Amino acid sequence: DLLDENDLIQECLSQNKRLIDHLIQSTVMNELLQYIIHLPSEQIDERKRFRYSHVVSELLSGDFQRIQDTLLQQTNLDTLYSFLTLNETKQNDDEPIVNPILASYFSRIMITLIIRRPQEILAYLKSKETFKDDILKHLDTTSIMNILYRLISDSGEYRSDAIQWYEQINMIDSIIERFLQSNSSSVHVNAVNLLNDFVRFGIDQTAFDDGMMMNNNQNILMNDKWNNDAK
Repeated sequence: DLLDENDLIQECLSQNKRLIDHLIQSTVMNELLQYIIHLPSEQIDERKRFRYSHVVSELLSGDFQRIQDTLLQQTNLDTLYSFLTLNETKQNDDEPIVNPILASYFSRIMITLIIRRPQEILAYLKSKETFKDDILKHLDTTSIMNILYRLISDSGEYRSDAIQWYEQINMIDSIIERFLQSNSSSVHVNAVNLLNDFVRFGIDQTAFDDGMMMNNNQNILMNDKWNNDAK
């Protein structure tokens, strides 16, 4: 398999045209993306189980313009995005969970696109009407929540567009709602960290129109939540 080649990344860095021509074929790109969105077979040796996924994450997050151009095609972005909506495993409360290793690879690729191609990836995500629900159901997964942060911290001249979009879709309200509804410590930590990050970037929200500082509201929310849980 091509992904077994130790010098694959180096060959791409060397602009091996024949190799890159092969990698950007539609069928090949789709096969590569499957290693990101689906868990490898449990029958594979644990030491090698995520090897291909790791190599693919390096390929798709590398500084390879033709590969990124191909990845940004609608069909390929749809395949990559499906990572957020595939429910391969369920928790007891029927909330989907994802493998943390694959989540980190998915996040790595998305963040690379945010940094290098902010206009295209922001436009794509804004076109997904269910984006807010799709990503916030993974509020317990730090690497995926990092995407929300990077959309405003690393999108350069498109930061204001990202902030305005968050305000339009009431992102903060939804994070607070999920915080209050969840008993997960991971959800609580990630929610508070996101709210703190948002405040640093000046995101306004009707939930805080009473003029209180957002961090004070977060403390109130946390205290109320923990006090209620303790009763």
